[in-house]
Amino acid sequence: MRFKYILFVITFSLLFSLPVIANSVPTFVEAEGRAIIINGDLSEARRVAVNEASEIATRQATAFVSASTRMQDGQIVSDNVRFSSSGVLSELNILEETLSGNELIVRIRARIQPTQGCPGGLPEVAYQRNIGFTAFPLVQPSQANAGGLHEMPVRLPELLARELKQFPGFNSHTATHLQIHPNLDNAPTQMLDDGTLTNFQRSTEQSNMQFIVSGVIRDIRQRNPQGGREPLLVTDLFHRLDPNNERNLRAFIMDVYVHDALSGGLIWQKRYMTAGLWNARQTRTGFATDAFWQQDYGDKVRREMRQVVTDLNDRLRCEPFTARITQSEQNRIWINAGSLAGLNQGDRLSVLRRQTHYNTMNEGYPEFVPTQVTVTLDRVEPTFASGTLNMQASHVNIQRDDLVRSQ
Repeated sequence: MRFKYILFVITFSLLFSLPVIANSVPTFVEAEGRAIIINGDLSEARRVAVNEASEIATRQATAFVSASTRMQDGQIVSDNVRFSSSGVLSELNILEETLSGNELIVRIRARIQPTQGCPGGLPEVAYQRNIGFTAFPLVQPSQANAGGLHEMPVRLPELLARELKQFPGFNSHTATHLQIHPNLDNAPTQMLDDGTLTNFQRSTEQSNMQFIVSGVIRDIRQRNPQGGREPLLVTDLFHRLDPNNERNLRAFIMDVYVHDALSGGLIWQKRYMTAGLWNARQTRTGFATDAFWQQDYGDKVRREMRQVVTDLNDRLRCEPFTARITQSEQNRIWINAGSLAGLNQGDRLSVLRRQTHYNTMNEGYPEFVPTQVTVTLDRVEPTFASGTLNMQASHVNIQRDDLVRSQ
């Protein structure tokens, strides 16, 4: 009998760890992209519009669904459903081109071949992870005077949050009134009272987010706003009137950081650098306006912003969904996530116990230790959920501020 029981458990586990393909065949998707025509360059505008439409088409092709169950000693210790929205685009056809003022609108039809899972063969999780975007302050605010770009520290992360929200699995929020780096020159590193350096953020857990995205805009200055005179007056005048002269280049250098909000640890950072022609001189275009995007500089900045969103999706899409336990009572717990995060009745999540370590200044650093405990949700509200554990919470000391995780 015991042999049959073991055989059943192994078969059950293998059966539910196999991927379930919701749509493994190629999908045909139609999408629309837009681009500003700069200096009459229709070909470049078409390329930018097609790229944007291609990105949108790929996002829409949610294709892979998998379910996995892991058992130990005859008990389910993790049970998760996940999906993947990534795919390979091919057979792209332009269906329609429309001119609206100086904007080109391109509609495409593309063939999307679904790809499955994350690096290492892991599929993506099916829950919405809360991502908070703070302000992206300028190291030298005076550099925003040219063009009146003073709203960039607030508007840029707002646009990033809006774009990331278009990807499956993310629920982005803006908290651009917050600036989490006290010293911009050294961000994300800060010095503690005992003189040690750290990238740890202590206040992120209070945000009720899973990840915090912050940034610092290092440089947006014009390379040579006035420009030195050429030896020959005619040559100097020609260069000044030439909108494509390199003296009109303007820099854009930005650092982006991602902190795990529950532990405060820095999990990813990257620098983005580009430069574009700025021909508006001192005209106050403002940031993220039509006049700004029409500049070659604005187009280059927008491309970098799209790359940031793509990189954030690549870095975070395979991270497990995590929520905080807000209350525990006998064999029942409550968590700070609900139907808005994609949770449903019957979902099972693994439970992690918080342990705190202390440095020389008696400041606590959390560590989350896996347990063999799972919770099955039986009540799901928009912003919270509750369920029963497979054992008494007191038996393994599960309490407030411990975690549940999707894998």
